[in-house]
Amino acid sequence: MAKIHIDEQVMAELKRRANGRTPNDVIRELLGLSLNEERAIEPGVYLIPHSPREFPGGASQLSEWLLDDMASRLEGEYLVASIHYWRNVVPDSICLFHKDKIIVGEGRMLGGLMPYHGSEISPNTDRRYAGVVHFALASIEVYDKGIPFIAAEKLLGKTLTWRGMQKLTLKDYEMLHKAASK
Repeated sequence: MAKIHIDEQVMAELKRRANGRTPNDVIRELLGLSLNEERAIEPGVYLIPHSPREFPGGASQLSEWLLDDMASRLEGEYLVASIHYWRNVVPDSICLFHKDKIIVGEGRMLGGLMPYHGSEISPNTDRRYAGVVHFALASIEVYDKGIPFIAAEKLLGKTLTWRGMQKLTLKDYEMLHKAASK
């Protein structure tokens, strides 16, 4: 397990906020992560980030890739740079793709995380991709107008995580999908 250094001021604040919980629980809550690392058993809704090194053309390039490459040429294949977040995503989960704090589209994941046997290198890690997931082709949708995080946060009444995968509720998804359809 990876370790990070936390200075005394940060640890004091974590302990203050813990209120009977662990400092790790406070950090997981702030990051929008589950309070435990148990595997999910039901499909969920996940907000999927793309780093500055991926799709340098921004949200519009991600949108084009979703439609032109993933939905056709790649037959729903999505290469994963790190399995850390993906290992708990259950088949039939809905994934909302975002870049530069703009949600551009979605897809429904088929199957689960699989090992990657190819040789492509992730621009994120400069190493070979770690895994692959597949999306139902008919489920891949690119929104006519992307949803900026600031609008999504106002609509949902919560802060969205743009650096890591974030699990959302089905109600959150329904509100975002409705906003994307306007």
